[in-house]
Amino acid sequence: MTDQEQKRLDTMNAVLVKMEDIKNTQKSLIEKIGVVEVQLFDIQSKDLDKELEKVMVRASDTLTIIKQASEAFEMKRNRLENEA
Repeated sequence: MTDQEQKRLDTMNAVLVKMEDIKNTQKSLIEKIGVVEVQLFDIQSKDLDKELEKVMVRASDTLTIIKQASEAFEMKRNRLENEA
C-alpha cells in the first residue's frame, strides 16, 4: 500500500468515526424528545406535542440517512482497503 493510499484510508477512517458521532448525537436527540413527550403527557400540551412529533419524524429520517450514508462510505473504504 502506498503512502497516499494509507493517508486516504486514514482520512476515511476519521470520517467514519465522525459519522458514528453524528449517529449517536441523533439517537440522543430522539431519546430526549421521547422523554419530553412522556413528561408532557400529564400536562397535555397539544401544540408542543404536535411540534415535537415533527421534530421526531425529521430526526428519525435524518438518522436513517446518516446510517445509509455511513454504511455506503464504509463499503467504499473497505473496497479501497481490499484493492490496496
